[in-house]
Amino acid sequence: MQEDADGRIWIATLSNGLQCLNPGTGKFDTYRQDNSGLKDNHLSALCLWDTQTLLIGCATEGIQVMDLSTRRIRPLEGLGRVSVNELYKDSREWLWVAAREGLTAFDYKRGKVITLPQMPELTGKPVSAIAEDTSGNIWITVSNRIINIKVLRDNQGYSFETREYDNNDGLQTSDFNLRAMKRLQDGTILAGGLYGLNSFNPERMHYNRLVPKVLFTSLQLMNEPVSVGKEYDGKVILEQSLNFVREVNLAYHQHIFKVSFTTDNLILPEKTQFIYQLEGFHKEWVTLPKGEHGVTFTSLTPGDYVLKVKAVNSDGYASTDIAELRIVVHPPFWLSVWAFIFYTILVLGILVWIYSAILKREREKFRMKQIEQEAAKNEEINNMKFRFFTNISHELRTPLTLIIAPLEEILKETKDATKRKRLLLMYRNAQRLLMLVNQLLDFRKGEMNGHRLSLTEGDIVGYIHGVCDSFVLMADRKQIRFSFFSVMDRFPMAFDADKVGKVVMNLLSNAFKYTPEGGCVTVSLEHLADAEEFLEIKVADTGIGISDEDKKHIFDRFYQTEHKGMEEATGTGIGLSLVRDFVTLHEGTVEVFDNGGTGTVFVVRLPVKHVDVAASLPVVPEMFDEGTSSSEDTGQVETERGRFPLLLVVDDNPDFREFMSATLGLQYRIRTASNGKEAWEMMQENELPDLVVSDVMMPEMDGNALCRLIKETERTSHIPVILLTAKQTIDSQLEGLQTGADDYVTKPFNTDILILRIQKLIQRNRSHHPEAGTGRAVIDPEPSTIAITSLDEKLIEKAVKYVEDNMSRSDLSVEELSRELGMSRVHLYKRLLQITGKTLIEFIRVIRLKRAAQLLRESQLHVSEVAFEVGFNNPKYFSRYFKEEFGVLPSVYQEKEGK
Repeated sequence: MQEDADGRIWIATLSNGLQCLNPGTGKFDTYRQDNSGLKDNHLSALCLWDTQTLLIGCATEGIQVMDLSTRRIRPLEGLGRVSVNELYKDSREWLWVAAREGLTAFDYKRGKVITLPQMPELTGKPVSAIAEDTSGNIWITVSNRIINIKVLRDNQGYSFETREYDNNDGLQTSDFNLRAMKRLQDGTILAGGLYGLNSFNPERMHYNRLVPKVLFTSLQLMNEPVSVGKEYDGKVILEQSLNFVREVNLAYHQHIFKVSFTTDNLILPEKTQFIYQLEGFHKEWVTLPKGEHGVTFTSLTPGDYVLKVKAVNSDGYASTDIAELRIVVHPPFWLSVWAFIFYTILVLGILVWIYSAILKREREKFRMKQIEQEAAKNEEINNMKFRFFTNISHELRTPLTLIIAPLEEILKETKDATKRKRLLLMYRNAQRLLMLVNQLLDFRKGEMNGHRLSLTEGDIVGYIHGVCDSFVLMADRKQIRFSFFSVMDRFPMAFDADKVGKVVMNLLSNAFKYTPEGGCVTVSLEHLADAEEFLEIKVADTGIGISDEDKKHIFDRFYQTEHKGMEEATGTGIGLSLVRDFVTLHEGTVEVFDNGGTGTVFVVRLPVKHVDVAASLPVVPEMFDEGTSSSEDTGQVETERGRFPLLLVVDDNPDFREFMSATLGLQYRIRTASNGKEAWEMMQENELPDLVVSDVMMPEMDGNALCRLIKETERTSHIPVILLTAKQTIDSQLEGLQTGADDYVTKPFNTDILILRIQKLIQRNRSHHPEAGTGRAVIDPEPSTIAITSLDEKLIEKAVKYVEDNMSRSDLSVEELSRELGMSRVHLYKRLLQITGKTLIEFIRVIRLKRAAQLLRESQLHVSEVAFEVGFNNPKYFSRYFKEEFGVLPSVYQEKEGK
């Protein structure tokens, strides 16, 4: 509570902020967080600094300052957040802050914190109250003690001396209350505690000015008192009382001892404090806690020490005379002077022996270094060869890839048999070169870093069968009977798909290479379950065979056998070496045997293991050959390009227009324009495009303006428009779609996704506007009639409808179908199997294939387009499943059944 110059009473509350009582009106003004600049409603102290300044102490938010003339409140800078108990302004105009964190002195005018001496009695303890005596010294209460801080002024500024008083000095044995300390007019200071008031007058206090003298009282060795005249280990340590002894001699093993001391001070001796220093061990004086009358030393190294001790009485007066005791710890015999002389001679002898040994070793090292340098030189030459070898291999892969990819496209487009045969010859040899380069890189990788196994769980039978399928065309070309046998339909196990695929491909490549026309190549799989489980892979051929001498080295790197009369029997000699390395990585074995006198049998045994990682099996690339079963290779007559949908590509970049023409030209007729104005003029011709693909940012007329013009004109409003742009913001997309665009694609884009979107938009446009295309209506598939009940019929109808609506989605799953039908996967599986005799996957596949058959009969789409239309990402697998369902390839079916 504080009273200002105008008579207003200011009250700090613990929960309701700051209260101001106006005696003239009898009304209170309340200042809280919600109506003023206060940081906290919990206030603990007030201090009226001057007529216009009120300092406010918060329980948690530190100190704030109120300007009484404006009533504005601001934080007091420089102190931070403290938990204030009391604020006190002294005669020096310093602000003393009693807080739960301790005591702080603050020069308010300069805004600086005054550094106070370290007081162990204040560490971690809150200060309750503050008062100043008539001499300008500060008195504070801490717990059940009172501490006097004497403020001294000198040339350097201010210094401080502290003195502590407790119940031994006459204080009540109780804690002091917060803010319960006050100086009376006569200088008496009152301090309120739990049991009442403590009263004292600093001017009338008397101090003990007698300087204490230190006396050594006893010596303890290994926690046992040392008696005068008694022998310890054959030697008397104390000839007389310790206080009369000036030197104590101890053996090296007597390094744990305690020296006790006292003083001649009889006034409050329990508050006497000792300060000591052990010369030779301590560099500074060490102060013992009050009540401690001895010092213990442990593990002192041998040496000469001097223990110095002085005392400070209860009123802080220190002794002027220092008590000293010399302590000598003698070293053991192995650390004596004679011992060090012996050590010196011994070390010199060892150094001479080491020197001679080093000379001998250096001569040997020099000889070995010459050998190592020669070996390193050879190794560097080999590494240079390896680096050149790897660089050339990498350089070969890029042009080979650029050769193979265009060849694949040309093969799809070429119908002339003579040209196609030459192209196939080029394609086969390019693929052979690429396979050899890949083998060389695998070999290099194994040489430099070693191969690493990456096991995943999967069906190894299906995977090896897929690898074998890639050799069917080669078998047809060379007129070799090629067979695949497996005792198991499926066999899940852990294997490295990449390495197992390379093992099988290398073995089959060798088998076909050395088997003449009319021969036979067989791959068989068998599960061996004896003491250990193995999967046995046999690759047998009826070729020229391998001699017994060659069998010993057939798996060695760069080893090649001589086969007279075999033109294709050439290679690098590393294929079978890689086979052995990859099989060994699987902890398996590979052996070679004669095949009944003619040909060879390679037997690979892989141990059966299992892991928790599901395999993502790579797709074996399909090779083009004369026997390729794509629609182009079966002689399908391509639909006249005049009936292809017409696309108008609008972009100001000529390279982009050329790219789009090349990308979309196989499936559509393409017309291009450099801007929207040119495109609109082209659309005024008789033939309108089936779809417009336009960039947004173009000169003269941009894509948005072109789209708006197309959609607002009755003649062209039905034409779908796809806008392409590099702008990816939501506002740009909204602007494009608001102009009437049917789709909005941001650059860079995936061409497959763009082609699929174009197909969907054209198909949808033709179904709604027959005049825009061929005029054909949408054809829904009609699965074969099934004898079912009415409830089953509804279930099948709903399932068929959902599959039809999501026909083009390759990611349609049985889980999604189960959720749509409101049944669990297991329940739906059993239900469909009972009604149709097909599993969930087979049911979805059959609907897709029957829709594909309809499209092949009724539409002019290519086989690959039909495959993507019904949700197959890979035309190869579409052809396989279609043949399983209808007995013929889709290209043959289209040729026979198509209109």
